[in-house]
Amino acid sequence: MKALSKWPLSLFLFAALALSALPYPSLNSAVSAAESENEKHEIDIFVDKAMDKDPSTAGMIKAMDEGEKLWDAELNKYYKLLSEKLDKESKAALKKAQLAWITFRDAEFAMIADIYSKQEGTMYRVIAVSLRMEVVKRRALDLKNLYQELFVTK
Repeated sequence: MKALSKWPLSLFLFAALALSALPYPSLNSAVSAAESENEKHEIDIFVDKAMDKDPSTAGMIKAMDEGEKLWDAELNKYYKLLSEKLDKESKAALKKAQLAWITFRDAEFAMIADIYSKQEGTMYRVIAVSLRMEVVKRRALDLKNLYQELFVTK
């Protein structure tokens, strides 16, 4: 009976993971779509190669944890680039939005930890780390797309 009561949550978690793989709508969906269709980001390639090299649970967790750190560095790179080019009012708006995103990120990480720490099986540890990485990746790509829209001539 206990196993049956966990089924809907497991189904929900599987669906959440599947949905997290879908392209995230960003400020410039054309750039995001072109990037996802034509080329994989170097960070994603790094993570994939690291998981191929060590497909154990610990190896996958380590690879995605490193991926999260790399995406965070990418996020900070584009935040800094935007901050350097925006006028005073826009820079203040960017800072306000980033502080709100950090609050969201922390809440999202806490929710992920709470949900997945209660699940049985090592795959849930891998899923949790993957979801954390995706939260940071989405923000990094949003900032990159904003920077490219505003300051990169095509």
